[in-house]
Amino acid sequence: MFRRGPAIVLSLVLSAAALVVAPSAVASDGGTAKDTDPCQKASKVKVKVDPFGDDRFEVTGIVFSSGDDTWSWRFKHEEDISAKGEAKADGDGEGRSFKVVRTMVNFPGATDHIVFRAENENTGEVCRVDVNA
Repeated sequence: MFRRGPAIVLSLVLSAAALVVAPSAVASDGGTAKDTDPCQKASKVKVKVDPFGDDRFEVTGIVFSSGDDTWSWRFKHEEDISAKGEAKADGDGEGRSFKVVRTMVNFPGATDHIVFRAENENTGEVCRVDVNA
């Protein structure tokens, strides 16, 4: 079930890439990793990765937007799509948002690279956060 050879190669490639572009958030003590970033336009995105048991993470992605548009979203874990879907931002009219929570496997002995990306289907605005946990 585990592909060790490709995983080692992927690990080396990701390590080299990390020297060029560092992720926006890192959990340094094995605890929660979280980050809030602006998107391409007026929206904002927040990602939180919490350890959940010995071998899992609970990953939360939230997009704060000014409209009630539909967004396509996806979580990637080690370059593989872990979950994807669509969500509609909702709220009280002043602040609108949507929240996605998923559980992911915590690969033992390595730093896990997680990406949350959301795209507004009406405006094309993209929100993206990279987290190492």
